[in-house]
Parts: sequence; structure tokens; C-alpha cells
Amino acid sequence: MEKTSRLTSSLIVVAALMLSSAVLQGAEREFDEIVRAISDQFHTRPVHIPFLGFVNFAMRPAGVKHAGLAVFEDLDLDDGAAFAVAKTIRATDDRWSQFVRVQDRATTVLVFMEQERSDCKLLVAAIERGEITVVELKLNPAALQVWFREPDSSAVRGVSR
Repeated sequence: MEKTSRLTSSLIVVAALMLSSAVLQGAEREFDEIVRAISDQFHTRPVHIPFLGFVNFAMRPAGVKHAGLAVFEDLDLDDGAAFAVAKTIRATDDRWSQFVRVQDRATTVLVFMEQERSDCKLLVAAIERGEITVVELKLNPAALQVWFREPDSSAVRGVSR
């Protein structure tokens, strides 16, 4: 009886790990589609950032469930680049709603948001002279509230996971 119970518990743990891995891969796949669409739009590929996957897994701040980063450099961008990036993001996934746009002479920052069950996702695109940086964050609002109240202690305990 005890052997069966341990086997059942082990199977439940393995299934949970596989499910959480599939969910994270889904989040990564959506971000990868946006990165691929921007790559196609501007005929370039993002810069390779060594150990980014490890950093995303091991060093997330409290409240962050997933983070994605893509940096495109050495681009020949015109004045319509920010509009093109926004259009590309919305065409790739129409669930993203743009809610902030900040612009000066040299930089445009676009912030998109998407609700996903009890979490929210932010997609930030910064368009500068010759460079586009795209960051996606999947956030746990409850863990973020804890972090806002006690940033030092919640960051040390790793509340988000």
C-alpha cells in the first residue's frame, strides 16, 4: 500500500512539472512569435544574449512568472518604426492592448497589456535610433502587491514562485 501511495505521489509531481513546463513553453512561444514577426518586418534577428534562459529561470524578481527579452541592433529605422512595431505586435496577437506610448525626439516606448486568467502580461517595446528592445513579463498581481509592501524581504524569500 505504501509503495502504491509513493508511486501515485511521484506520478502527480511529474505530471505537475510537465504541465507547468508546457505553460511556460506556451508563454515563450507567444513571445517568440512576436520576436519572429519583428525580425521579419525589419529583416534582422535579435542579438544572442548568453545565459538568458538561466537568468530567466533562476533570478526572477518577486511577482514575475516569466520574462522574455529580445534586442535588435544596427537597424536602419525611419520615423514610422514605432507605428510599424505596434502594428506588427497587434497583428501577431490581437489580445495585446496598447495602453501607454511615451515619445521624445529619440525614443518611443510602447507598453501593451494582456489579461491571462489571474495574471497579467506586459509587453514593452522601446524603439531608439538603430535599436528595438522588446521585453515581455508575465506577472502575478498578488505577489507583486507583497513585493510593493515589503520589497526587501519578499525579494529574498522569492514570493513569486
